[in-house]
Amino acid sequence: MPENTGRGPYAKGIARRQQILREALAAYAESDSAGPSLRAIATRVGLSERGLLHYFPARDELLVAIFAERDASDVAHFDPDATIEALPAMVAHTARTPGLSRLLLEMIAAATDEGHAAHRYFTDRYRALRGVLADKFRHSVERPGPAPLPAVDPDFAARILTAASDGLQAQRLLDPSIDLEDDLDRLTRLLLSAASRPDRR
Repeated sequence: MPENTGRGPYAKGIARRQQILREALAAYAESDSAGPSLRAIATRVGLSERGLLHYFPARDELLVAIFAERDASDVAHFDPDATIEALPAMVAHTARTPGLSRLLLEMIAAATDEGHAAHRYFTDRYRALRGVLADKFRHSVERPGPAPLPAVDPDFAARILTAASDGLQAQRLLDPSIDLEDDLDRLTRLLLSAASRPDRR
């Protein structure tokens, strides 16, 4: 097999793929929650839909690649030394693109099928994300001076418990070692404890 020198058709194909992914993210940023069509993405790079899929094995492969590119962009702009308190702002930033938020939910649901193109990516993604957040949480807890506790009201608790329940079910389908019942029990107890503390600020 000839050695890949990083030049010629191979390099041009890689560059074209990157162009497609950049333009796809731009198209998502400009679209509503429905997201752009493949035709709209293809038009941005001067290709037909068939020509667009020449650079990816299938539509689902393209969608996974788009999301991976979005994740890579987020990581590049996320301070690796930031504490866990930086997470809400980061998530809020990514959620400003409703089409990508909808794509995330659709891909997570599809990824629970072991044969789907998104399965490996999201299995690895959740494992890596849990590791990063666990480290950040650990470092934040070890800092001197605890942060003031926010108010925990029933509506807030309901939103958090619903999000955790739905999200943990998806994660458990990707990683059966997750104990959904125990995680939800601990979260419920934490919320009740924070809500009942007389010194919360």
